[in-house]
Amino acid sequence: MAAMGDNYYLPSLEHCLDGDFQLLSWETVYKGLSQLPTGPGERSLRYFFEDKRTIHLLTEVLSPFPVPTVETRANFDTQTSAIHITPKPNGRYDINEIKDDSLWLSKEVGIEEVAALRIAILEWQARPATWLLHGSADKEASAMEMLLGSKNAISSLRGSNFGAAASSARPSGDAFYSVQTRRLRLLEVYQSERQYLSICADLIIFRTLYPGPYKRNDMDSWGINLSTDGSSWLENAGVQITNKWKLSHVASSSGKYWVIDAIAALELRVQNIGKASGWLQDGVTSIEVELGWCQIQLTDVVHILYMILNLTVSDPELTRSDVFRTWFKFVGDYSFFEQFELPFVQLHALYSFPIQSLVSIVSLAMLKLPLALVTIQDISTLTSAANSADNASYLLNEAVIDFTNEVLATAAVASSYNASLAIFAWGILMQTVRGHAEESKESREIGQSQRAVDSFDASQHSDNDSNEGSSRQRRPSPHRRSSTGSDTSQQITYLEDVLDIIKKTPVDEDPITFLARVSVDQLHVFDIIATLSVNFCTPFGSENFGALGLRMRLLLLDLTRASLEWLDYQPDIVYATLATLQGSDSYWNNLEYTPTFNESAPITVFQQDQFFMQRIFEVARSRYPYESLPFLKICRILASCRSSFDLSVGSEPLQPRLNRMETFTCSLPEDSVSYRLYGDADSICLELTSRLSMFVDAQVARWPKYMLQNRSRRMSTNSTSSDAFELAEGTTGRTLTEARPHVVLWCHNYSALRYIGRILQRAVQEDALQDTEGAESTREIVIEIVGLITTMLASVAYGQIHDWRLEYAREMAGSLLDETSDGLGSHDDIVSLIFSIFEAELYHNRSNSNESGSNQLLLHCIQFTHALLALLPGRVWPFLSRSGLLGLDGSESRLAAVVALTEITSANYEFLMGCIRLYEALFEDALNHVVSRKERQRATRHMRTEHDSLATGITEGMMEKIIHGFERLMIDVLDSCRSWRFNFPEQRMEINTRICLIFDKTLSFCFKIDDNLDISRKLTSCLAPAANYLLDVFLSKEANDLPIQPLMNILLDALSDSNHIMIANRLYRKQAMQTEAAVRFMTTLLRINQYLDMPSSKLEKQIFKSTPALARLYATDANIKLPLIELLEVLVKHVDRSEEQYPSLLGHMGQGTAKRFLDMLSVLDQPLENANLSICIWRLLSVVVGHRQQWLAIYLLTGSTPRESLEDKERASAISRHHVRPMLRIAIERFSDFDSLVSEEAVSILDFLAQAADFWPWVVGEILKDNNLIRVFTEFLGNLRPFFARGGQQVLEAHPNKLQIASQIATICAMGVHHSSETGDTTFINKLRPNLTYLMDHGVAVPAYNFSLHSNLRRNFESKFNGCHLMNFKRTALSRTSFGKEFYYDVVTAEKVLAYDSSWTGRGDGGFREEFERANVNLSVVEAQVNLLHSWKTLLVQLGTTLNQDQVFQETLAKVIRDCLQSNLDNNLPEAIFERLCQSRADLAFALMQQIVETTPRSAEAQSILKPVWDTLRSIGPDPGLELTGENASYSRTLLKILYLALQAHMSSSAAGPSEASSFIESPKTMEHAQVVLEVLSVVVAQGFRSLTTLLHEDATKVLPSDYALINAILRSGLSAPGIERHPEQLVAQFTDNHTARYACTLLSWSDQLTVGDDPVYGELSMNFLLELSTVPVLAEAIAVGGVLTQISTATLMQYFRRAGGIGPFNEPTTMYRIWSRNVLPLGLNLLGAIGAPIAAEVSAFVNQFHAQLSRSSNSFDTKPPSPSDPVAGYITLEMASEVHSLALIGDVLTAFREAGPSVGIVGANVAELSWDRNQVKEDIENWLQRRKTLRECILATNEKEEVWSRQMPLSTLDGAENRLEEKVVAEMSAALSILGDVES
Repeated sequence: MAAMGDNYYLPSLEHCLDGDFQLLSWETVYKGLSQLPTGPGERSLRYFFEDKRTIHLLTEVLSPFPVPTVETRANFDTQTSAIHITPKPNGRYDINEIKDDSLWLSKEVGIEEVAALRIAILEWQARPATWLLHGSADKEASAMEMLLGSKNAISSLRGSNFGAAASSARPSGDAFYSVQTRRLRLLEVYQSERQYLSICADLIIFRTLYPGPYKRNDMDSWGINLSTDGSSWLENAGVQITNKWKLSHVASSSGKYWVIDAIAALELRVQNIGKASGWLQDGVTSIEVELGWCQIQLTDVVHILYMILNLTVSDPELTRSDVFRTWFKFVGDYSFFEQFELPFVQLHALYSFPIQSLVSIVSLAMLKLPLALVTIQDISTLTSAANSADNASYLLNEAVIDFTNEVLATAAVASSYNASLAIFAWGILMQTVRGHAEESKESREIGQSQRAVDSFDASQHSDNDSNEGSSRQRRPSPHRRSSTGSDTSQQITYLEDVLDIIKKTPVDEDPITFLARVSVDQLHVFDIIATLSVNFCTPFGSENFGALGLRMRLLLLDLTRASLEWLDYQPDIVYATLATLQGSDSYWNNLEYTPTFNESAPITVFQQDQFFMQRIFEVARSRYPYESLPFLKICRILASCRSSFDLSVGSEPLQPRLNRMETFTCSLPEDSVSYRLYGDADSICLELTSRLSMFVDAQVARWPKYMLQNRSRRMSTNSTSSDAFELAEGTTGRTLTEARPHVVLWCHNYSALRYIGRILQRAVQEDALQDTEGAESTREIVIEIVGLITTMLASVAYGQIHDWRLEYAREMAGSLLDETSDGLGSHDDIVSLIFSIFEAELYHNRSNSNESGSNQLLLHCIQFTHALLALLPGRVWPFLSRSGLLGLDGSESRLAAVVALTEITSANYEFLMGCIRLYEALFEDALNHVVSRKERQRATRHMRTEHDSLATGITEGMMEKIIHGFERLMIDVLDSCRSWRFNFPEQRMEINTRICLIFDKTLSFCFKIDDNLDISRKLTSCLAPAANYLLDVFLSKEANDLPIQPLMNILLDALSDSNHIMIANRLYRKQAMQTEAAVRFMTTLLRINQYLDMPSSKLEKQIFKSTPALARLYATDANIKLPLIELLEVLVKHVDRSEEQYPSLLGHMGQGTAKRFLDMLSVLDQPLENANLSICIWRLLSVVVGHRQQWLAIYLLTGSTPRESLEDKERASAISRHHVRPMLRIAIERFSDFDSLVSEEAVSILDFLAQAADFWPWVVGEILKDNNLIRVFTEFLGNLRPFFARGGQQVLEAHPNKLQIASQIATICAMGVHHSSETGDTTFINKLRPNLTYLMDHGVAVPAYNFSLHSNLRRNFESKFNGCHLMNFKRTALSRTSFGKEFYYDVVTAEKVLAYDSSWTGRGDGGFREEFERANVNLSVVEAQVNLLHSWKTLLVQLGTTLNQDQVFQETLAKVIRDCLQSNLDNNLPEAIFERLCQSRADLAFALMQQIVETTPRSAEAQSILKPVWDTLRSIGPDPGLELTGENASYSRTLLKILYLALQAHMSSSAAGPSEASSFIESPKTMEHAQVVLEVLSVVVAQGFRSLTTLLHEDATKVLPSDYALINAILRSGLSAPGIERHPEQLVAQFTDNHTARYACTLLSWSDQLTVGDDPVYGELSMNFLLELSTVPVLAEAIAVGGVLTQISTATLMQYFRRAGGIGPFNEPTTMYRIWSRNVLPLGLNLLGAIGAPIAAEVSAFVNQFHAQLSRSSNSFDTKPPSPSDPVAGYITLEMASEVHSLALIGDVLTAFREAGPSVGIVGANVAELSWDRNQVKEDIENWLQRRKTLRECILATNEKEEVWSRQMPLSTLDGAENRLEEKVVAEMSAALSILGDVES
């Protein structure tokens, strides 16, 4: 990790150049600060601002980089000396080159060497990104040109001025690294650093002075009192800066006030604009260089102005005299920048307006108008002895006032518009001064007159006064001050002196009047206020959540308010006020503002200022409806402030004001009303003597003529409600105008809401919506009325006052709508009325489509629909289903028509954007209420609740149709909008962004939850048609790429970087948001394609072709890196699974592009340390190394391409200079610093290492070489501890990641163990073994599954939300999750659809939400434990293989086996996951048991497994045979295999002597084991065989032949266990009770029909079973008594042995011959051996009935040669030798019994002689044994085992055999020959 603290700004060069640390550029710092507090990088930025050098630079922002000196050069030499950085000839960097670049830059731009060094390092570190954007090789540029279609696309990749110059100067290839291009880039970086340093300083100062709408802070206005405890590091940095800026009003001896320095810096920059930079005088790119130089100066000017403005506004005192004079001297010298010309035309349009606007606003801010007015009041009695020091207020310095007055008067004479604000404000101040001065003068003159009278009175009484003292006791009037002593009433006041100065202004009229007249009449100051508010304050003040714009608008509002002290209500003031209140904020902007934002908004200040409200609102209210628009506009703006509906703010809410109107103003129609006049000539009053209509009659002079023609009809049609809208007889009023018709203000109480509702109704009835004549046309009034109602609804719907609930909002909205609808009649309401207006406007013929505002009514109607949807969706959905907006009835969509007719031609798309917002709101409404609507639709009518409006009238089909209709139109918009003209580029960006976002949400919510692939059956079924249509369009396999081309175009737009910071700062976020939305949408499409296993579409192919563009896009902006990485990851996965052959990603990108792209990836999340980005990068790299990208994988693992590895040595140096840091080495080093990693990143790194090691074995060796990494691995495993639930929630949430890390480490260690065993180096194994304690003890433990939690959650949830299932919220494979509260169930989606019910949140932290999160955390733990088990299994098996001779480890393995079995035994949970977990444990136990049995088959460890495995097997069911055919068949088979191996360990050893065997059998432990074996034989073998046979007869598909083979093997092992022979009665009873022999014979009888591929495998299995039973005498006797031979002989399968020629080893199926040789004949022998003579006759009869088989056997050893008819004649097999051996034995035994006769209790004649030619067989065997070479050549292997034997050496060489197979054949033949007669050995 890089050093922190004081070394963060510029750490050691080695850290920077080795790739360990990425320097933070000031551009990156700015973008990081802009995204606080939610964005990444908080930690890096905090360290950056804790560095003293950072603070120093910001403090000296006016001149940040000192000039080079001898001392700075010495410092540079020290930092670049070999002791700090060692030159590496073949390294990634050339330190000498960096030093040369630094010294050149220092000399060229005149900055100190170390500052230049940092810039040189920034340039070096940014080279991969710069190369991607500007330096691609010609070949790759040509490929990009072919892909993008034009050279314009390539040129768009070269954004900045210097970048373009460097690109144009680059011939190809290595020229990118030439001196000339490097120096151009150095200048570019210097330019960026200078500009963004100013921007950052401005941003930090603003956030220090104004914590902003995102934070409340009671700090002092300068921020001096902020705490420095590190809790507010950014503000603390700002405090350090401002403390050094000498902002105190007390004069400081250490220097000037900082603002003065800033103004001087401004002047210097302005002067520099017209000068040349002096850079690269001999270069060929001087124009671009000078353009960059000019842009540096302009950027500094803008942000220094911002800083001056912020410091001035936040200063609680009046501006200091020295600052005030300096500022106005500066702006006066430059004529307030009125003629601000720039040397470059392209910069003029960008910078002139902002700079001129700032100069105008800063000049106004310097005056501090509200505070100055108060100060003038305070100093009204001050004498001329004023404080004129520099640090005093400018109002107390006559010289400053005189100078300022001169400057402003000069500006007024010159008609300077930029000075108009200051001129007007100065005029107001001076008028106030005059008022106080004249009052003081008048007071003084009155006082002088009074004193003259007093003096005369005193002379009349002088004779009576005896002394002078008595005269002094006479006091003057108590209402005036004395003229003696402290009396100053005779002195001229300071303000009188000021007024005298002002009067000396050389103008032809009164100076103060002149200033006011020029500013108002000539400069139109109120128009300028409106223009600045709308066009500058809001768009250019959008930083810091718009807080800066609010501050500037408040300044303008203060000026407007001050003007009302001197000016009456007039339209200019009203509209200026409206502009400052609203700015350019739209309805949509107001919805996004937080309540805290509203608290600091101008509208809030206006609403709470009683003077303002009285002079503007109340006057406009009194003039309504004669002047309708001002009042309606003011009301609409007031309604946008949510506090207008809050009763606790102290002012009366808006709606009661509107409900209680007290005056009605109108023009008086002389011909239709009667009245009487009274009053005097000054105030003419009227009293109605008849009723007067509030509509037509009152406004007859102002409504169109065609409306008057139908007056009688209108009166008759509305007579029912006319009383409510008439002025009653006797109503009084007064005239406001003398001219006729009179304008009368009537005293009349009425509701303005009812009135405006009635206006709308009459406008519709009179078809007056298109009336645009007059000062206030009907259309304008209707627009404002709809806007007012909409804004009021929106404030209620989206308000957050007192945590309004939806019910309360609906109640308030209902009150509003009811009041507005009250005067419309019983068959109409305001909602229907506005909808009818909306519909009429949609179909209106727009012949005047180019008129400004032609769509305003439509826009307001769309906004009304949007606002109403949040409150009454039941009114909106049905309306839209009937409306022509979407054309759902098959007609043309009016939305498309309106856009085509008006908005495309006007290049303003407000209506379209409103429709998109409505589409978003409809989507959210459909999704948010998907559960609640279904519940209410199921409810009966008498059970309806207050929320029924959510579902009433809304059907799912209706929602599907509307959403799908919007979607189809939006696809067309997305496809077409690139060719449209836009007045505002941000509109295009917002349209694309919102469409892509809503499309992405549609797909995500349909596919990211609920595993049901039929999305029409999910909760989100209303979105299913829309989602399917999106897939059809964007995942089409057709060659047409029109649907996806808009997405590609968005990517290209992102590559078109802006040339100017002014634009970049305003638009880069919108550009990044557009790109991110498009990339995420494409990622979702690709993921769904993979999730649904769909074939490749055009989209995947196009994205793959665009990978060079994606790599370049990665270099453009940090905000889109993460989504791009996710897209590339999905793309690589798609290429791997696709059947189509895609080229290598490395080859397709191009080597240069791929190299630089991987170089950028190698820095991971630096410099802002975005952990999520780092995690995604490691995931991408894991996918690359694990999928079909071998070339790219080699590149990222080694840092060089395969081609580079083969380059000649001459190019080795050049290659190493530009090679990529190996990601393998980065991963190892990063994980070695484990303590600095977040757990998710650690997991992703380990996954990368595991994937790399799995696919590239050499990686394992590299891992094992790193001792630090091995130390981290072993220590982590060794430090693992068991988890205890009482550890707390945080511990619980962290535990899964720990287990996952352990799992990944175990996987890597398993590969390391294998590698160690291959190499013979056990060092790693020796380090690992002592740290496996936790895994040994807990690796196979039962997971911590909270059964009660999950069962209760499922039961309670499904009971509460009827019809909604818990699995509806289960995440699918489409959504990537991490362990924690969001792991299994999608809490975010559940929150959206269930938040309507209080049970979701519960009380406090309770509710279903908490249960969901707890369930997710618990399942995270379970998943991690399962993963750990699988990894531990792999590691343990590998260790067991390697340490198979280690007795201690064998004991460990046995313990693990027992733990596995015990865990399975303890687990009784029904979850499917645990079934798989039990299977995995069983597999592990089986693998380990195999290793133990193979190594030490009779060990105590192996024998100890029998009891545990039997207990586990019994726990799964009473009949293992049935379990072998059930759901857990695989698990049962695995346990049976373990049981078989355990029995193998107990088999009697043939090497044991009699005494040893006896003692072994009689031991207590052996007796216990014998009882277990007996249970196994009874349950597993006897019952299991019977159950399997029964099931086989019922359904042959449920039983596998291997199940019988397993039971046979267990039978064989069990019968061989020590002590079993001591329990004959139990054995016989077990098998007899289960009729096992009969079931075996039955299976044999079916075997001819139950063949597997014509192979009677069940016949062989049944005979094997009988044969095993016959090996035990008591069982052999039992089956013989049961007539086993008779049952066998009657089986259909045995008929094959009676056919002519019999069955030989070469006949198909070969199973038949094995049945004969291995089963039938050995069974006869076993019966003879067990029963003896009594069964001899039956055996002889049984064998002789197969005469053909015996005859074939007699001739089987004939030496005839092969022939075409018998190609295998003369060949001998092991089975043939075994057959003759068995027949020889049977024949010999039968002969012995026949000859013994009565002596053995039988009749000898009954024992027939075997029909087998003994002599022939004897001769043939003798013949073969005498010709061993020929015999060897004729022995034929018939199966794989015999093939192996044929290649193995014999056990003994005494008999001359050359292989194991020959040895066995000869042994069988020799044994047979020894039985058949005497033969020489």
